[in-house]
Amino acid sequence: MSRLAARLGLNTIFAKVLIISLSILGVTFLVFNLVSTQLVRRDMFDRQQGMEGAELRRTVKLLETAASERWTESMVSTALKVVVPQQMKSILVIDSTGRYMQVGDVPLPASEIKSIISEANIGSSGQFRSQMIENESGKWIVSSQYVPSIDRYVVSLSTGFQRDFRRWQNLSWLAIAVALAVSAVFSWLFSRYMTTRIRRMSLGAERFAKGDFDTPIRDASPDELGRLAGSLNRMAVDLGALEQTRRDFLANVSHDLRSPLTSIHGYVEAILDGTIPGEKADRYLRITQEQTVRLMKLVNDLLDMSKIESGQFDVQPAEFDLAETVRLLLARMESTFRHHGVRYEIKGRVDSEPGPAPGAWSGMGDEGAGDGPGQTQGAWSGTGNEGAGDGLAVGSGKVIVVGDAHRLEQVMVNLIQNAMAFSPQGSTVYVTLDAQEEQACLTVRDEGIGMSPEETERIWERFYKTDEARSGRGGTGIGLSIVKHILDAHGSRIAVRSEQGRGSSFSFCLQRAAGGAGAEAAADEQQD
Repeated sequence: MSRLAARLGLNTIFAKVLIISLSILGVTFLVFNLVSTQLVRRDMFDRQQGMEGAELRRTVKLLETAASERWTESMVSTALKVVVPQQMKSILVIDSTGRYMQVGDVPLPASEIKSIISEANIGSSGQFRSQMIENESGKWIVSSQYVPSIDRYVVSLSTGFQRDFRRWQNLSWLAIAVALAVSAVFSWLFSRYMTTRIRRMSLGAERFAKGDFDTPIRDASPDELGRLAGSLNRMAVDLGALEQTRRDFLANVSHDLRSPLTSIHGYVEAILDGTIPGEKADRYLRITQEQTVRLMKLVNDLLDMSKIESGQFDVQPAEFDLAETVRLLLARMESTFRHHGVRYEIKGRVDSEPGPAPGAWSGMGDEGAGDGPGQTQGAWSGTGNEGAGDGLAVGSGKVIVVGDAHRLEQVMVNLIQNAMAFSPQGSTVYVTLDAQEEQACLTVRDEGIGMSPEETERIWERFYKTDEARSGRGGTGIGLSIVKHILDAHGSRIAVRSEQGRGSSFSFCLQRAAGGAGAEAAADEQQD
């Protein structure tokens, strides 16, 4: 069946729309014709009955006049022929013996006349009666009246109603046929117009699927199909941008993978061949280790992005010391700061009970300087460059928050590395911890190139990167997307403020553990 429909072209939208349109029109006209036929037949029958009654009364008066004036039968027949319409009905004048005189050009055999009269059940009352009788010869309106003055039955057998009704019915069917033909033509034209537009969109979608996003679908109509074409064109623009982003991403990933691999391969080969003196081997091994760490971060970012897309990325909240995590993280990244030639400064305040500041610690590490002045109550800070952090004293001040320590450390690493990457040499990266009663907020601020408002809105998109020509930095463009996903999983919102040429600032807040700063101060006193 499906093959036959395919051969006949009935599987196309054009054929389906045409068939549905014609079916609806056909059913509508059929119902209309059936209803109108009943109404028109009843109306025509009622009018015919009225006419028959009037003509029968005239015939009765004529017969009464003829009886009073003693007309001959031929004179009565001639007079009746003038009254009776030709080829439409017969007038029967029946006496008490059953003999009748027929006037009219509708010939009927005597047996059928008797049958019709019998079925009509003509009574002897002087009241006018009319009814429809149907037999083998057709439908007849039988009108009758008994005339006592002449002792005769006057019967009218009429077929005019049926003829008029058939004529009207034929005209009705002709009108329906013409309407269906005209409707079929217009339905065909409309279906052809709609399917042409749909076919144009289908071809456009196929072009988009093949990667041709430069040829839009042309349909300026304001209807639903026109809006669909506009949506497809916007989708093509987005897909084109996404495809370009994907290509750039692959190129950046290839470059980011090839560069450290080339360095690692070159340094290891040089060490193994003895090209590098033994006393310098440690230096190049550290460089190799840095490149390995860079590779591991890239691979981990790609794995995290894959988990995010597959819905398998999750966090495991627990209580941990945010202040200690930040301090250890910056200590581990001191070599990276030196490599970029960027200073860092860490500072913050802890809102706790009045009294001596627990664990206040400070340091000035510019070229090894580590002993600095004491800080204000509950404050901790430090600056570092070229050995910064060597003189930092470990403090006992705690900021206990709830979150996944590993994932949040990943957030801080991304933010700090971005700050370093987009900061000029000699500038400073500021890491600030603001611990309040209910939450603790961390801010990473740089003095780098900054971003425009348009770039600030798009930095959370996957694979998006700011103007590389201006920044002179590479990267895959997925770090900040992972950052936002991790913070969203913690129910934390990250805020960014940036101005071109004046740096950027990223901030997020975490919920402090139950008990807040008071519980942390009590824990510090117990340790003391």
